[in-house]
Amino acid sequence: MSAPAETEVWAPVGRTVGAVCAVGILVVGQLYVVLPVLNRLAADWDTSTSAATWMTTAFGLAYGAGFLVTGPLSDRWGWRPVIVGGLTATVVSTLLVAAAPGLVTGLSARILQGLTASFFAPAAFAYLSERIAPERRIFALTCLTSSFLGAGVVAQVLAQLIGNALGWHAIFVAGAIAFAVSAVVLRVVLQPPIRSADPLTADGDAGTAVAPSRSVFAPFVDLLRQSRLALLYLSCLAILGSFVGVYTGIQLAPPEGVGSGNGALLALRASAIPAMVAIPLLAGRLGGIAPATRLVAALGTAALAVAVTAVPLGGLWVAVWLFVFVAAIAVAAPAAVQTITVRAGAARGAATALYTFALFVGASAGPQLANLVARHGYSAVALAVAALSASGAVLAAAAGFRSAWLK
Repeated sequence: MSAPAETEVWAPVGRTVGAVCAVGILVVGQLYVVLPVLNRLAADWDTSTSAATWMTTAFGLAYGAGFLVTGPLSDRWGWRPVIVGGLTATVVSTLLVAAAPGLVTGLSARILQGLTASFFAPAAFAYLSERIAPERRIFALTCLTSSFLGAGVVAQVLAQLIGNALGWHAIFVAGAIAFAVSAVVLRVVLQPPIRSADPLTADGDAGTAVAPSRSVFAPFVDLLRQSRLALLYLSCLAILGSFVGVYTGIQLAPPEGVGSGNGALLALRASAIPAMVAIPLLAGRLGGIAPATRLVAALGTAALAVAVTAVPLGGLWVAVWLFVFVAAIAVAAPAAVQTITVRAGAARGAATALYTFALFVGASAGPQLANLVARHGYSAVALAVAALSASGAVLAAAAGFRSAWLK
């Protein structure tokens, strides 16, 4: 049900999208900030670098699982309270990571940080979908999705700079400060909920009814019973799984010709930033291609590009093909969510939550895949990641073929 006409005051696009996307980079960037400092963490905690990779996995699993709960909560409590409350809680959980004296406490703190950070994304998507004018809504959502993907590169670059200058603890102290500032900024920028005259609506936004708890989670089961959607969700494991896997591999076993020096690794990470900028600018052209086709093609391209980096032809060769790989992942992520939501019917909210859950389960597995084969060198990592991306492409294609046969 639409809100009454007099209450339909759209949020200002510029400051709203700018603020929400900046916070999106901060939130999702927490998954990646430990990658450039794995060696420092291992040395300080007297553990192995392989064990330290669980700091990424712990956050990713908790972050992804949290969406299954925080998504429905944003509908029940209202989007602004959930966003601001989640950011405030993440200040505390991030400081706990900074203060962790060892791996076990560090992993516990990262799990808590992932759970508190998971309050942001579902509520942010819902807020932009409801409060941005319809003619600017696609732009706003594309920007938010791009910020989540861009965080993977931007966060690594900033973490390496801060870690080199001040140590790994400073990365999380700076993050906690940034979360505190973000909570204040979004408390001011985001508009309060639209109160509805409908007695069935609660403290949330216009047209948001408070459903019984059991009905909130029922759509997840219904979605997973559909074989086409199940195949698509499995393909989503490869998107961030490949992305995080290759960057973990670069840290654990730098490619030949790149070396392990901080400058070389920083340049290699930064080389992918233009890809994150270019893809949103090409969104209009890419929109002419069916989302399912884009997903299969993008994952296939990612597999080819990362496989080519296994050929030891120097740092520039790796940087060029890593650029192609990152661009392909940036195309795959929005194509996947578009494909899923189109096929999910009315259960789009639950479908998006499951999509994000699948992304971050994959992101959690990526470091362990890299860790498993890194002892054989970067080429082994690249080929393993290529196999993961190719598997995702096959699963997405199988979902399409199944759709054609069933229709």
